[in-house]
Amino acid sequence: MTLQMGVVFLILVGAFVAFALDRFPIDFVAFSILALMLVIGPWLGLELSEVVSGFSNTATVTVMAMFVLSAAVARTGMVNWLAGQLEQWAGTGELRQLVVLLLVVGFVSAFLANTATVAILIPMIMTLARRSQRSPSKLLMPLSYGSQLGGVMTLIGTSTNILASSLAAQHGYGPFGMFDFTLIGILVYVTGLLYFVLIGYRLLPERRPSDGMSENYRSKDYLAEVLVQPDSALVGKTLAQSELGSRLDIQVLDIVRAEDHLGLLSANVELLAGDILLVQANNQQLLRIKEVRGLAIAPELTVNLSLGAEDARGREAELLEVILAPASDLIGGTLKSTNFANRFNAMVIAMRKHGRIITERLGSTRLEFGDEMLLRGSPVALRQLKQDTNFIVGEQPPLELFRQEKIPMALGIVVGVVVLAGLGVPILVTAMAGCVLMVLSGCLKVNELHEAIRWDVIFLLAGVLPIGLALEKTGGAQLLADFAAHYAVQLPPLLVLILFYGVAMVLTEFISNNATVVILIPVAIGAALSLGLNPQAFVLAIMFAASTSFMTPVGYQTNTMIYGPGGYKFLDFLRVGALLNLILLVMTPLYIYWLWGV
Repeated sequence: MTLQMGVVFLILVGAFVAFALDRFPIDFVAFSILALMLVIGPWLGLELSEVVSGFSNTATVTVMAMFVLSAAVARTGMVNWLAGQLEQWAGTGELRQLVVLLLVVGFVSAFLANTATVAILIPMIMTLARRSQRSPSKLLMPLSYGSQLGGVMTLIGTSTNILASSLAAQHGYGPFGMFDFTLIGILVYVTGLLYFVLIGYRLLPERRPSDGMSENYRSKDYLAEVLVQPDSALVGKTLAQSELGSRLDIQVLDIVRAEDHLGLLSANVELLAGDILLVQANNQQLLRIKEVRGLAIAPELTVNLSLGAEDARGREAELLEVILAPASDLIGGTLKSTNFANRFNAMVIAMRKHGRIITERLGSTRLEFGDEMLLRGSPVALRQLKQDTNFIVGEQPPLELFRQEKIPMALGIVVGVVVLAGLGVPILVTAMAGCVLMVLSGCLKVNELHEAIRWDVIFLLAGVLPIGLALEKTGGAQLLADFAAHYAVQLPPLLVLILFYGVAMVLTEFISNNATVVILIPVAIGAALSLGLNPQAFVLAIMFAASTSFMTPVGYQTNTMIYGPGGYKFLDFLRVGALLNLILLVMTPLYIYWLWGV
């Protein structure tokens, strides 16, 4: 092993640890890798143009185009309309709802980004669960898993497929066509469907949500009403002048005067005797409030915190529960640094991260994809927030908010992209042309192009692709391939394929699926050539394994998206997903062996 090779392996291990620990946003980690590779790239034998080639890679550009196409379809409300039909087809039976859901989400995810599909369908699933008096946890996990199973049926189903195809082409074994592996994908999808029908639905947890959002977030544990008495020194002062928040480390969410709601951002309102302050405080902070002369704590919280309801005093304020979307520009910041309250005219009462409720020091808590927030604001502010692409909302937006008249045009463009790609036109060409047509036809506005693109994925691709190049340039990929071939030479080809699938499956649970593909495909191709086997079969095995991650809520982004709304625990994914992963560990390589050859 050379020094250069050792340094590349060290970078690889560092990247693995950074991705797994999730201390920093994944795009920042990838960007840091890119910066490091720019510094030491020439020493590793890489030209600077090769280090930054991830930005011009056909996979990166194609993935960017697919995000735009998916966003255009979403803006027309096409998937929302289909979701409305799904509710009629699903009926009230548990098994019937499960099957219809898997069929619909599988079909849609084969042609649209599965993260976008899940984001659109979450509100419909929540509504369907409420109307059928069923726990959302019985449907949201199949929604996530079904989107992953559907995504492996076509080239454009996931960014991982597109990236794997591009890497295979770079090594002379691709690219894949639109439907080259569709038959294998359909068999994998049917396997997953049968698993849920025969076994999986019995393992799905029953997580009954609380009757209201305030109960769901246990708001009475940290919300209190404070009465301003006539002898209080705060009378005549504004909240800003009183320095109440900084002195007692509390957050004032609302001021109620007689029957008037004075607004959530009431820093300039002069306090009067008899005002009621709705504050966010823990037990220690409440004790400090009691020591302040002229302030009294109400024994019971009388403010009605139910969504869409006014309390007994007629105060106009609502609650809304949202999830931070994958493409949100808030990710990596804090409520304070993003100026959240002023930007959205709403206050964050509580947050939930990975099932853990956070109510203290919210302003300095780093925001991450999948975070749930309980917001309080005026009806007008929350209505606008429901249409903001930074958030996934658990309510179905009315179809009137979408460009329904553009549905036929958007559908025609997507069909044209798919059909032409199926006929042999490069997907990069058809996808980019489709993006232009989406804007020219009015399905997507020019100013919506930027927010349509998942820049975290783009930076991830641009950052991890140089690692693959460095592995090859320094001989690290061949070293790993020779090592694998040495120990696999006596094994049957099918078992070697299963082993590579298993490695990719486990690795994907800890790091990005795209990073898994970049690292393993050069090694798999080298090992296949050393063993005299078909490299394309190994590319497919790694691609399928990286695109179907079921065992943890962080292994795949759609799992993270449904983690909070479903009320799941971490081990729920292991209980339901581990067996499905084990079944596919055997069956997917077997399908590739039968239909593709090894």
